[in-house]
Amino acid sequence: MKYVIEPDIIIAGLRSKAAPEHQLLRHLAAGQFRLLLSAPLLYAYEQALYDQRQDLSLKFRAIEETLSFFAASADYVPCHPLWHAVMNKPEKDLSIACAYIGGADMVIVARPDLYKQANETLNLNVLNAKKALKQIAAPKKAKAKKRKAA
Repeated sequence: MKYVIEPDIIIAGLRSKAAPEHQLLRHLAAGQFRLLLSAPLLYAYEQALYDQRQDLSLKFRAIEETLSFFAASADYVPCHPLWHAVMNKPEKDLSIACAYIGGADMVIVARPDLYKQANETLNLNVLNAKKALKQIAAPKKAKAKKRKAA
């Protein structure tokens, strides 16, 4: 499974260990899905981390290690300079462009309602972290039931 994660999800996941966004990052670290990432989207991650550095109590080294983790956990999607998605905000276009070009199974965002047009126009599966976690856990439950039946 290939997913695109919006920078806001990463910030929320680092802010609270009880948040579903944090569980999502744990699933990524466990290799339960692959992250799709373009160079501009990685740069957006970097900007978000540096902007929230004091709130998250992150030192520069921790930010670099976090970015390295995302880079190592990702399949890269080429960015196309002429691509213009359907969103009205460039920072939202980064996630949508990466998802569409990379053939993502899911785009995980903080506010799916802001992506309604992209969802309808490009037929992307845009979910918040809670709903994404349910879909990630669903295949595991199905595999467990198959093992019991055999």
